[in-house]
Amino acid sequence: MADARGVPLEQVLLELRLIDEETLLPLVCAALGIGFAAAPWEEGARLDPDAVLRLSPAYLGAKAVAPLLSPDHEPQTVLMATPGDTELRRELEFHLGRPVAPRGATLRMIRMLLARGQAEEAGSESDPAADGASRRGLSAPPEAEGPVIRFVNEKLADAVALGASDIHFESTERGLVVRMRVNGLLSRQEVDPGLGTAAILARLKVMAQANVSERRLPQDARMRVPIAGRVIDFRFSSLPTQHGESIALRVLDPQALRQGWEDLGFAPDLVARIVRAIENPNGLFLVTGPTGSGKTTTLYTALRHLNSPRTKIVTVEDPVEYELPGVQQVQVQEAIGLSFARVLRSILRHDPNVIMIGEIRDQETAAIACRAAQVGRMVLSTLHANSAEAAATRLGDLGVPDYLVRDVLRGVLSQSLVMRSCTGCGGAGCTTCGFTGAAERRLEARLIDLS
Repeated sequence: MADARGVPLEQVLLELRLIDEETLLPLVCAALGIGFAAAPWEEGARLDPDAVLRLSPAYLGAKAVAPLLSPDHEPQTVLMATPGDTELRRELEFHLGRPVAPRGATLRMIRMLLARGQAEEAGSESDPAADGASRRGLSAPPEAEGPVIRFVNEKLADAVALGASDIHFESTERGLVVRMRVNGLLSRQEVDPGLGTAAILARLKVMAQANVSERRLPQDARMRVPIAGRVIDFRFSSLPTQHGESIALRVLDPQALRQGWEDLGFAPDLVARIVRAIENPNGLFLVTGPTGSGKTTTLYTALRHLNSPRTKIVTVEDPVEYELPGVQQVQVQEAIGLSFARVLRSILRHDPNVIMIGEIRDQETAAIACRAAQVGRMVLSTLHANSAEAAATRLGDLGVPDYLVRDVLRGVLSQSLVMRSCTGCGGAGCTTCGFTGAAERRLEARLIDLS
């Protein structure tokens, strides 16, 4: 099969999932007599900026290669996810104009190294966040330069490469702890003990244009960082704790919005039922589930499905997590009295076909949402309930009459993340699932169809 397709044998084995990268690549490298880089940055490996410019970041990402800094009189060391691809090696030698010394590395590790390189390049250039901070009389402390900037950029790039939903920088009595949440599970990250906790937190505040000097009150902000060729949004939240401040960053990767129903893990028959429910001309469709189970992603996927030039869609969110072309999005600002209920009253005057409410959390919002669903609008929202069956009871607790619930409710989707064995490690821990002693997680959903 490999000969017929003209691709390396290891590529076919990986595509058929007969073996994982972490097991196969060291064997391939040993057979070829070349080295294998399990974690290149731990060996001090750095990207060669001249080679990156010559080959272009897009080419490196497509070919899964990473050129490393190498002495001029020696061959160019290049990390390759397919070290046995001799044609690719000849292609690299042609473009680089020098011999190539390949080393094996997993696709995940190469992508993380490329993302770190992109983050370092962005951090070395002019810093718009820092400029904005200085204009408001804020500046990072002198120690928040060099290694601190590089450390923060690396962690942000790692989070995007790993598909993390959030990053936590936590002050403890023993110093800073950094943890990332991937597939609903937290994993502790390495932190250089030589870096000061205050400097790292100050750097994050500068990037988010938050008040660096304020340590006693919580702060919320947003920041945009160029990583791996695209701009990633991070939602910033600081919290004063017993041992100092803790900062949580929610990773809002626009690439997640390109996913369709099939990429979310829903069964095809369930997708058909969801689509039938949300395509009603009016009514209320609710998504329930625990925090971090993907409720917002499900709603955005539904909006992308419904979005068309003939359909006016308006959302009210706290905050707006992703920008959707063609959709009017409003962010709640409780501090100035712009609540969910107040925005909803104004939205109805704009005659939308579809309304998305980030969360139904109080009696007034629930009442307006149900009235909107009753008078010809399709309303999508999330609701805190333990199950799909409990959604109707929860609406009753919020003061919505039972007859109105029965009239407007078109469907309730309950979803959660559940554990399953990892195909790479069987639950023993590996770089595929990213956690020691953890397994992959999958989406489990149940729909009550009332349409």
